[in-house]
Amino acid sequence: MKAPSATIAKIAKLAIVAKATRRWLAVYGKGGTGKTSIAKTIVAPAMGIALEDVWVRNLSGSQPADAIGYGIPDHATRDMWFAAPENLPTQERVGDKHILFVLDEFPEWDVGIQSLCRSLFQPDGGCPMIGTHKLGKNVQIMITGNRRSDGTRSAVPAAPVVERTMAFILEPTLDEWLEWAAAAGLAGSPVYAFLRFRNGEGVDHFNPDIPSPWDGSPHACPRQWEAACRIDHDEVDADIYSLALRGLVGEASGSAAYAFTQLVAAFLPKLAAIRAGTEPLPSDPSEQHALLHAAVRVARKESAADPEVAVASGALDWLARLIVSASGEIRAWAYTSATRNGIPLDQHPQRSAMQGI
Repeated sequence: MKAPSATIAKIAKLAIVAKATRRWLAVYGKGGTGKTSIAKTIVAPAMGIALEDVWVRNLSGSQPADAIGYGIPDHATRDMWFAAPENLPTQERVGDKHILFVLDEFPEWDVGIQSLCRSLFQPDGGCPMIGTHKLGKNVQIMITGNRRSDGTRSAVPAAPVVERTMAFILEPTLDEWLEWAAAAGLAGSPVYAFLRFRNGEGVDHFNPDIPSPWDGSPHACPRQWEAACRIDHDEVDADIYSLALRGLVGEASGSAAYAFTQLVAAFLPKLAAIRAGTEPLPSDPSEQHALLHAAVRVARKESAADPEVAVASGALDWLARLIVSASGEIRAWAYTSATRNGIPLDQHPQRSAMQGI
């Protein structure tokens, strides 16, 4: 399957275009890249739809009856009517509200169910329909799905479906993910630091292509890196931490991330001497980065009771001095990392020097 690639930021703008042109927004890509989650966090807000008005339905592995409900005979009229499944945004349930209806993993749905969904776009009587059920007239359709190249059994979308969509391959960028992860409170993880500084040094550890042929091995993707960042590396021993990383993101990426965490650990004992000024800051960029990550971790623990008082009293002047002494890119990263970890260095007298201004 070929379609234009788009970042998360562009998907937000394309969602507006899809709504204006009365086309389904179709977002395909590897598992774990956030296709379903952006429906609520990106697409719905762009379309002016409230979070509680996002309906997600996944019918992969289901039968047509699961989509249109089961037939109930009416003995009086010798007819049959179908009870609408609870997770259909029918006209009776949503009225004229603006709804985003997400058909999740749509290419894996039974062909019979996909055929029933075509009337969503060419409705009878002005309302989109699934089977005999009329949906709200302001229901906007979004479909998500994987491709066969993504290691799934997904079928190629049928032409009648393609002709109703505006389709894109989601390619999340590392910068977008890092911004999201920081907002989610994950910036204190050494795995976050590894991706921020070490990814792209000849290898894409963040979101590499699926191996072909696919053999089911652990594979790096944004969803797995989130889990890796949530491991409390101070609470598990080194062997378990290494195994956990490799079990989440694969041997190559897991081993590389673990090696960086070990470098951070190696600098923790040296930090006291460098902090006191009896040893110089290392000149190697990788070592500088590991040291400053360790420094931010220590500063966060020391100032946990009241970070603002710690900055104002000068208790964290040592951290500011180390950051100012680092090379440009690392200096800016360390300042940002500290602030994202709750250390208000923006209130420090040397804030401009730390930012490289």
